[in-house]
Amino acid sequence: MHPNLSESKHFTLEPLTDGAHACIHKPGGGAYSNAGIIDLGDRTILVDAFDTLAAARDLRRVAERLYGRPIETIVLTHPHSDHWKGASAFDSSTSFLASKMTYQVCLEWGEGMMEDYQNPAAWEEWVAEMEAQLLTEEDDRVRLGLEKSINRNRYTIAEMGEFQPRYPDQTFDDPVTFRGPKRSAKLRSYGRGHSEDDSVLLLDEDGIAFIGDIGFFDTQPFLGFSDVDLYRQQMRSFLDSEYKILVPGHGPVGGEDDLLLQIKYLDVMEELIGNVAKSGGTYKEALQITLPEPFDRWLMGGMARFEVNVRYLFERFGGEVPPEM
Repeated sequence: MHPNLSESKHFTLEPLTDGAHACIHKPGGGAYSNAGIIDLGDRTILVDAFDTLAAARDLRRVAERLYGRPIETIVLTHPHSDHWKGASAFDSSTSFLASKMTYQVCLEWGEGMMEDYQNPAAWEEWVAEMEAQLLTEEDDRVRLGLEKSINRNRYTIAEMGEFQPRYPDQTFDDPVTFRGPKRSAKLRSYGRGHSEDDSVLLLDEDGIAFIGDIGFFDTQPFLGFSDVDLYRQQMRSFLDSEYKILVPGHGPVGGEDDLLLQIKYLDVMEELIGNVAKSGGTYKEALQITLPEPFDRWLMGGMARFEVNVRYLFERFGGEVPPEM
């Protein structure tokens, strides 16, 4: 394949095996999350569709040129909008499949998004405030988080005028198997955990699993809508499994060791924040915990996600948190 066919400023195309690629988001691009391209031999399916129209258009272009055919189906791993807003870059000839629960939550998220998009001036003001903070911010972790947020919101603002949410047009409860002459792929729900419902796409013959946000590799997982106990169970289900190549929703392609490290992150966070809450400490004190290596480096992904996770866990352990703004 000519290299220009796979180039994108939004993601890196990473071959996993013949006919299966991971699309790993690039810093500064509009993808924000990962996606996947799978060739069944007679048709092409995608896993997730990125956060922006710009990134999704590149995904469509690359996937269509890669196998010389239109995209038959997009399968959605879960309802968080950074994985499905880009589906609006595909027309009705591409079906869009999600679990019934994910579909329902997407409708709620979409309604809220479209209300927010009616006031672009507020978004511009928010970006201006972050840019002003960036001029004086000395904490590199906070600076990086601000830069990421500014970039992401600039993409959102640029697309507000044309964006219309595209919701899944097919839903499932029981596992769905896609069969082709080259390989089969199985889509199944793992239920509540990271989100209200998390699905994975499994390539049994290849030992590959696209696990969505069950996996955050080399970066902090996001706990804002999670059930941490069920989330941990989701991760453990892929330990000692036949799936040796795991494509996460965020971060590089990995495997079992990455899930073990992610579980350890949860354990460390629960211990540190639980100790603060159980000793009568405040939410502000919980935010001051110091993470050990390698998790301290994960904070370079931005402190906003860390604050969300602290809030979730502090409240979980009975602590009182201030109202969200």
